[in-house]
Amino acid sequence: MISMSSLWEFLSRDASFFGGPQSPMLSWLGSFGIVLFFLWHVIRLRREVSGAQRPFDRVRPMLIALANERGDVDRERFTSHALVGFAPPAGQTASSPTRIDCDDLNTLEAAMQKEPMFRQPWAQFRKTLILQHVPWFVEPHIFSTRRAEDIFTQDTLMSHRVNLAFYSQLPSLVTGIGLLLTFLALFIGLSRLHADGHEIVGIQGLINGLAGKFLTSIVGLIAANLFTLIEKPTVFRLMNAHHSFLGLIDKLFPPKTMEQMLEQLTPMHSGRQASGGEIRERLGGMGTDSLAAPIAELTSAVRSLTKWKQDEQTAAHRMTIELPRALREEFTAPMKILNDSIHDLTASLKEMHIHRMQATTTLDELMSRLTDRLAEQRISSDIAPSEGRRFWPKRSMVSTQRPTA
Repeated sequence: MISMSSLWEFLSRDASFFGGPQSPMLSWLGSFGIVLFFLWHVIRLRREVSGAQRPFDRVRPMLIALANERGDVDRERFTSHALVGFAPPAGQTASSPTRIDCDDLNTLEAAMQKEPMFRQPWAQFRKTLILQHVPWFVEPHIFSTRRAEDIFTQDTLMSHRVNLAFYSQLPSLVTGIGLLLTFLALFIGLSRLHADGHEIVGIQGLINGLAGKFLTSIVGLIAANLFTLIEKPTVFRLMNAHHSFLGLIDKLFPPKTMEQMLEQLTPMHSGRQASGGEIRERLGGMGTDSLAAPIAELTSAVRSLTKWKQDEQTAAHRMTIELPRALREEFTAPMKILNDSIHDLTASLKEMHIHRMQATTTLDELMSRLTDRLAEQRISSDIAPSEGRRFWPKRSMVSTQRPTA
């Protein structure tokens, strides 16, 4: 088993490799370790970034194709006077074919479900999608209430695949390891110095191998700079792919603010007040005579429905006005009878209360008289027995002695 002293002697021994300077074995081993550490993390960074970028590369061609096929539809969505679905007037070129957002959504849904990295964020993003309310002859469009960058964030997509925070601090870590090993090499050289009388022994070994003791610092700085030159472009390509993905998602399903949604829901009064003849003339000028009859029928149905709704509201208003009067007429006589009955009942209760008070007074007088009479009888009864007891013994003696005579 190797002892600590032999290990320390091995690490502090000066050596030269590949025609390099004299340096402690610790500096050579540390330099090799820094190089291996650098290479290992470079390979690991490229592998992780490649694995995180691969889903973006697989989805990007489909997103670009959908965005290119849609053309200028996004700009026409926010044009208030655009009539999507009608033929353009004469003298204007035909616009790009109208895309169906529901089909694009289904296509994108199938692609996102195949990528585990996008599966959960896409499920959250679908909850933010809303369908535009448009007339029956216009294809509805899908909008999002939030931007894609709020859902497909960098932490959500890549935090479990690429440790970007660690790789950004790796150059500082490599530089610190090189400086630490340099100070250890200097410590080894200084530990050999000792005073032998008036002479200092070991200074030649310190001076001879002094240049090699900075080998780890030089290697660490070189590795740190090389890693920075490799890491920054690699991460930039990944961030660029992420930003391109977000831009394509927002282009397919543009975010819509609350003000824009309210503007789309505001009714166009001028269009509703147009007569049937004006609508037919407008449609005829646009080369859409085939839609004149259905729109006329639809207009007639809307007018009938509006008239029926107005009649219903008029009847409800009339009922609201006449109902209180009818209730007053119907309930006047019963309410009068009820009030009279309540007054009679109140009078009867008052008379009964008066009779009860009189009866109570009479009963109190009778009770007081009876109480006085009982008190007088009790007094007279208390006097009479005392006189009887005075003559009772004589009678008893006479009665007891009469048989013996």
